[in-house]
Order: sequence, then structure tokens, then C-alpha cells
Amino acid sequence: MSKPIEEFIVCSCSTEGLYIVKYKNEQELYFSIFNRGLNPKKMSFLTKLRYIYNLLKTGKPFNDEMILDQNSIKKLIVVLKRALSK
Repeated sequence: MSKPIEEFIVCSCSTEGLYIVKYKNEQELYFSIFNRGLNPKKMSFLTKLRYIYNLLKTGKPFNDEMILDQNSIKKLIVVLKRALSK
């Protein structure tokens, strides 16, 4: 299996992060929204324990996830291009 395309983007306010994954054998994009602390910044031991507990309790290290099909990806690209051009 080939390595997926991955990108982690930190929110401008530095409180959340958006993790984007595109698997080579799939057409969808996966978007996962992470809480503050689950980014490259350092975390305290207590914060790490809280995230470990949340992961064990929910089975997910992220708050929410969106999976976009090809049509939704095209719409997102259009919106992002429009936003960049203004």
C-alpha cells in the first residue's frame, strides 16, 4: 500500500488543527479536526493524559471528521480559489 497524501494545518488562532488525508486507492478526502494541543507544539503531562483518556474513551484522537467525495472536493476547490483571489 502506498503512502497517503497528508497535511496538518494549524488554525490561525492556534487552538485547533485540520488534518487532511488522501489515500491513493480512494477518491475521497478525509478531514479531521483536532483540539488544541494535538499539534506540533509541546503539551504538559496532564494535557497528554487528558488526550489519552479521550482517545481510550472515544477511540478517536480528533473532535470530528468529514469525508468529501469528488463532487464536494471540486466545490471546495472552487471556494478556496475564490477566497484566494479576493
